Amino acid sequence: MSRKSADWPFVTAVAVALALGVFAMNPLPIGAFHDDARYLLLARSIAEGTGYRFVFVPGSPAGTHFPPAFPLVLAALWKIAPAFPASVTLFKLLNAAMLALAAAATFVFARDRGGLAPWTAAGVALAFAGSVPVLFLDGVLFSEPFFTAGLLGALLVAERAVSRADTRVALTKIAFAAGLAIGAVTMIRTLGIALGVGFAITIVLRKQWREFAAGVTGIALFVVPWQLWTMHHGGEIPPVLSGDYGTYGSWVGAALHSEGSGFIVHVAEANLAGFRILLAVFGVSGALELVVAVPLIVALAIGTARLARSAPVSVASAATYLLVVLIWPGTPDRFLWPAWPLLLTGIACGASEIVKWNTIRARVRIARAAMLAALGVCGLLFLRFNVGMYGTRDWEGPARANAKLAVAASETAAQLPDGLIASEFDALVSLYTGHPAIPLLPLMAANYLRPRTPAEAAAQLSEILDAYHPRFLLVGTPEALDAARLLAHAAAPRIRFSGVTASGILLYVPTTP
Repeated sequence: MSRKSADWPFVTAVAVALALGVFAMNPLPIGAFHDDARYLLLARSIAEGTGYRFVFVPGSPAGTHFPPAFPLVLAALWKIAPAFPASVTLFKLLNAAMLALAAAATFVFARDRGGLAPWTAAGVALAFAGSVPVLFLDGVLFSEPFFTAGLLGALLVAERAVSRADTRVALTKIAFAAGLAIGAVTMIRTLGIALGVGFAITIVLRKQWREFAAGVTGIALFVVPWQLWTMHHGGEIPPVLSGDYGTYGSWVGAALHSEGSGFIVHVAEANLAGFRILLAVFGVSGALELVVAVPLIVALAIGTARLARSAPVSVASAATYLLVVLIWPGTPDRFLWPAWPLLLTGIACGASEIVKWNTIRARVRIARAAMLAALGVCGLLFLRFNVGMYGTRDWEGPARANAKLAVAASETAAQLPDGLIASEFDALVSLYTGHPAIPLLPLMAANYLRPRTPAEAAAQLSEILDAYHPRFLLVGTPEALDAARLLAHAAAPRIRFSGVTASGILLYVPTTP
């Protein structure tokens, strides 16, 4: 980072972001949202020398579900502090540091590529770091803070590769470095490949063929080995659990097979409506959403036109990224927030352009004043909603609700004898008790658009019983209870009720070994 970055706006943005990251930490267990515990179990497997495997799942299948970068970072911390769960605070501090790093990258991007003044760039960085959904993700051991920092860092390198300010030899080297950076980002989250597509589109349009070859080579050095490895080990997980522990391709493929070719179209329709979650940080709903959305979209469009000149790779990458999110069978909110710094920079750039409008004509002068006033109101609403939430910490509500049920399942599991457990919080149960565990009900892409019926849930649970033969089933939610009751009261019962714990967890056991 240049000396120019080491100024008060930069230091302020990073320091406040770090403070916000620490503030977002909570005492909840790791695993209330499944992926967090699975990341940490992979990290433990690496740290203890058993490889990149889900060792708590029967057969110790390879960890093909998640790219390895985040588990590798966690593994380094596990080596430093192996006394889990005493080390939970250390793992959560990592995300606080990553939030500060992401804020730093946001500042540099907004200043250098957005052309914003230092204090304005600091405002963009703090608007990102201070958004309640970002704080929620930071308080959970998810990879988003790390991914956001890596994404912005890779884009900063990639933008240099399409600049003609350097010599041809230098550009080729930078393009290779950009490819390596993009490839590394895909090892944090697979969705990082959108940056590779954006980079390729930009560099091909500019006919920089040598840089294209160098960049693609850099990306391939990371992506190809990982894809070959996942293809080799993808069959280690039965199809019913591909959404939890297998490859994404088999998971989506199963939904396309069962739901038909229109599945992706319906997903896009649902996700387009889900993009409204971005307006949640302004604390508006109903008709007020439109009132806030219009000036923000206008400013974003104007700012994007400006960024297309100064940061073409970022614009192409963001468009590709959002397109993938649009058609992916999962709620878009978690995927949208890593792109939030880019969207905020675009809005700020748009506001900067509006300030420059020539106001000689009365019509333009009125439009300029109206737009700036509307954007000012949006800014005040943003501050009011997010800062107001800091006192209540209401964003932790879903995590607390999940954690209560997860802790109850873990406490029940701790009292059981050795044996495989099927639970709605399988990873957390294994992380905190050491029991091998599998999901009670699988994550199915087809059920993204429609809830599964009790009969479907029972059939899926039956598949899991056939594949793994768990010794105990811990049931805590109405959906799982419906499935368990159907199997327990079938003409040929597969499971039987064995009791209920004081915390409300129902225990079932198979009728046959």
